[in-house]
Formats: sequence, structure tokens, C-alpha cells
Amino acid sequence: MSMQYSTKKLAEHKLIILHLLQKMGISLSNSEICQFLLEKNYMDYFSVQQYLAELESAGWLEKTREQNNTRYTLTDDGEEVINYFINRISDEVKNEINTYVHENSRRIRAEYAVTANYFPELNGDYLVKCGLCDDSGATLMEISVSVVSKTQAQQICRNWRKHVNQYYRNFLASLAAEDKEFPQGEKEDPGE
Repeated sequence: MSMQYSTKKLAEHKLIILHLLQKMGISLSNSEICQFLLEKNYMDYFSVQQYLAELESAGWLEKTREQNNTRYTLTDDGEEVINYFINRISDEVKNEINTYVHENSRRIRAEYAVTANYFPELNGDYLVKCGLCDDSGATLMEISVSVVSKTQAQQICRNWRKHVNQYYRNFLASLAAEDKEFPQGEKEDPGE
């Protein structure tokens, strides 16, 4: 009886993780997953890590590393599993997941939408890559710039994360502005 109960609980815990990722609709960091599960006392930290590893090896989650962050994405197989076994999760837990997603989705998506990384180049310079995505994950803006020092690269990444909305607005306004240097009627694009 207790063996059957623990197997049922084990399966339900894994399904809760899959359902959380499904409802959020984007990759979640290890810490975001833990925050929800530990906050609700569904399971302890070590169980969460074990389940994530098992779900990944089963092919139901895909793990990616980004800077110092591990993110998990629901695979197509994982989506099938959760759709098939969704009735094994209690309505109470489903409601708590829905509430969590509703209250935190915008914040999590905003954190995920801004990327800023730098990489050393062979000549000693650093390549800085910065990006901004919308809520669906589509790229709004991406820039790559080469700089001469690691300190400068780090500063650019900090500034990008802090002021990205302002940069995006200003850059878009500059690109979309009418250029007063072209005489009226002259076409700017020679391909037209």
C-alpha cells in the first residue's frame, strides 16, 4: 500500500513540474521551478532536483545552460505526457499553478526577454551580444559589438539590462525618423 502510494505521489510530483512549465509557456530556470514547488510545500529541494534530472533523461524536459543559469523547457513528448495524465493532478494544485502563472508570468517573461553576454575573441577583444525579445520569445532587437576590454564588456551588459527599454525606444525612433538630408521626392532605396 505505501509503495503504491509513494509511486503515485512520485508520478504526481513529476506531473506538477511538467504542468507548471506547460502553463508558463516558456523555459523556466531551476530557481523559478524550486521557488514555486518549495513555497507550496509540494516537495523538498533535493526531490525537485532528482525529478528534473529524471524528466530530462526521459526526454520530457530539455535542459539548457545560459550564463550561470540552468533552464528547463517542456519537450513535445513532455507535452503529450502532461496532456494525457493531466487528470492525475488535483484541481487544487492546478488552481495554484494557474494563480502562480497569472501572478508571475509577466515578471518571468520580462527577465527572460533581456539577454546580455560577452565572449573573448582571439585578438584579445571582447564580443558583446545583447538582445530583447517580446512576450512570445520573438526577437525585437539584437546587437553585437566588439570592445577592447572585459571591464567595458561587463559595463555594456549591465547598462543594457538596466536601460534596455530606453535604448530600444531611442534606437527605433532614430531609425524611423525622417531624414532631412534627402531632397523631397528622391528615393532612399536604389532598389525601388
